Amino acid sequence: KRLPFVSMFRGSANYIANHRNTLAVYHIPGGLLDQPGNNVFRDLMNDIALTWLLGMKIVLVVGCRHQIAKRVAQHQSDSSLEENLQSRHGLRVTDEKTLRIVKEEAGYVRFEVERQLARSLRMQGGGMGNAPGVGSTGQGYYDGNVVSGNFYSAQPFGILDGVDFKYTGFVRRVEVEWIRQKHNNRDICLMTTLGVSPSGEVFNVNSEALAASVAGALEASKVIYFTEQEMELRHTQHGKKIQSLRMSDANNLLEYSGVTIHKKGFVQLDDELHEMDKAALDMLLKIGWSVQALEMGVKRAHIISPKHGALLQELYTRDGSGLLISGDLYDGIRRANVHDVAAIHDLISPLIQMGTLIDRPKSVLEKDVESYYVFTRDNHIVASGQLKIFENGFAEIGCLVVNQGYRSRGRGDAMLGYLERLCLVNSCSSIFVLSTQTMEWFVERGFDEVGVDRLPPSRQATYNYKRNSKIYM
Repeated sequence: KRLPFVSMFRGSANYIANHRNTLAVYHIPGGLLDQPGNNVFRDLMNDIALTWLLGMKIVLVVGCRHQIAKRVAQHQSDSSLEENLQSRHGLRVTDEKTLRIVKEEAGYVRFEVERQLARSLRMQGGGMGNAPGVGSTGQGYYDGNVVSGNFYSAQPFGILDGVDFKYTGFVRRVEVEWIRQKHNNRDICLMTTLGVSPSGEVFNVNSEALAASVAGALEASKVIYFTEQEMELRHTQHGKKIQSLRMSDANNLLEYSGVTIHKKGFVQLDDELHEMDKAALDMLLKIGWSVQALEMGVKRAHIISPKHGALLQELYTRDGSGLLISGDLYDGIRRANVHDVAAIHDLISPLIQMGTLIDRPKSVLEKDVESYYVFTRDNHIVASGQLKIFENGFAEIGCLVVNQGYRSRGRGDAMLGYLERLCLVNSCSSIFVLSTQTMEWFVERGFDEVGVDRLPPSRQATYNYKRNSKIYM
């Protein structure tokens, strides 16, 4: 009897392979360190260590805004500290007194992350230097340390709207080669919000902006922002959870909500947003920093809860767990319209002639066009896919075709991933495909062969036994 773990682990294999040797920047807000019971923080460190064990290159950016706010609250008699705490453009005025607190709290969160993550790495096998299979360096593949240092330099923010922000700064330069050297040694790089200028001055940098800048400079595969409270986007009409946004959609949401993120690392908010629920505003700001990272060249941004293994579910399962914002993978994918029918027909005709696809006359394509999606590049359709929704939570993906000149560039995977996300939006729990030629491609992506009896009743009624397509679910 197949155990649930076996099916789950096999289904994760493709994601493990895809993420191996990719670079991710994790942003950890300081509030996670003080969650009740500390289990949330400990479990998150265990999950991060597991992603490292599975071959990911990791940079951690840890904030301490929560700890600073607590310290300032303890000095209520000092009005200057309280005034500095008030956020202007998403920034604090950091004078000498505040900088002293920032240094102490940044040191605290750095120590706690190093302590817990070092423990997690040992538990995951990070101390196996003498294990079989050591490389030419004499170190085992599983050796790794948490390394902190001056991985970036900072410069003063200066004066904005007549306000001198003093020791508040922003990223000047990321030491890319130094970080890559550490990753070559299988080390995890840890950064705090304290950046040093070439002249030796220390500046307090916004941690979310730091994560975006570092991810962009390193050309990271993804940047992941953890929330302090569980928060999700839901559609205003049908109330379903939104699990993915294209960068253009995220920008539209920010514009509609009155949030502007500036590249120097500060935020402008419409007046009414200052009264918004703190967790909801934090979600909007993380979307804003995610967009900034994407504009710097990061491929994907994720906003997820740190609880219940959400990181592992987001990275290694088809369903995901949080919000994915993509600037390249899904950019250019849209629902087809009647003006696309001729181009779709031209794209699929060679495969129809080869017998790989069943014939779809233009009249049929035009009738069903709203079930088709196209991947465009410079207004030219380079890939297509069809999504049909059936009863009992079933969905069929079909007509998945990529222009021959664009194959082996991830377009097919992008279209498949996009359609899978749409299935989730439509509350579909089972996805199936029919194929006579491309079976292995779907098997490699986690599909299993099933019988006709596994199809929903309405699809069983239209199954073409003469064509005898194989079914994968």
